Amino acid sequence: MSASEATPDPTADEQLLIDDARKQRRRQRSGFNFIITLVVAAVFGVVGWLVIFQARPFIKSIPFLPLGSVTTFLLYVGLAAFGLAALCVVGAWLFAKPGKQWGDPLVGGCPRCGNWTLRQRTIEHYTEEPGNLRHYIKGVVTLCATKGCQHATATVTTPARAN
Repeated sequence: MSASEATPDPTADEQLLIDDARKQRRRQRSGFNFIITLVVAAVFGVVGWLVIFQARPFIKSIPFLPLGSVTTFLLYVGLAAFGLAALCVVGAWLFAKPGKQWGDPLVGGCPRCGNWTLRQRTIEHYTEEPGNLRHYIKGVVTLCATKGCQHATATVTTPARAN
């Protein structure tokens, strides 16, 4: 296929996968996932701080209260919250960085623009229809990473409905 030939129009299932892939790439580029993950980490950090440095001293200050297991439990809850906050920060740094490229590199030139910037990833799409019908579509989507190029193809590996 040369650069001047048009890509065939995708089917409905392929178009759903392409739309999901473009949405994922847009969210990753915008940093939305990164910010949300850091906000969750901050919430866990605040919960850990409140439990360890506010709730534990308050409970210890109450007279005639058996404290052994209660304060130990609160200490473990606070440390677990701090641990989850740390895991969220590490996960955001490794997986949700806005500068990270979407998908895996694919060898070959883009049929539309000719640049060697094709990237692919396996995408899953779930749809719900009236009557509790759920459809699951899975496939491999290839997008061109060149700015302004809208080339996209999809290969459905698990179709939504039997044809």
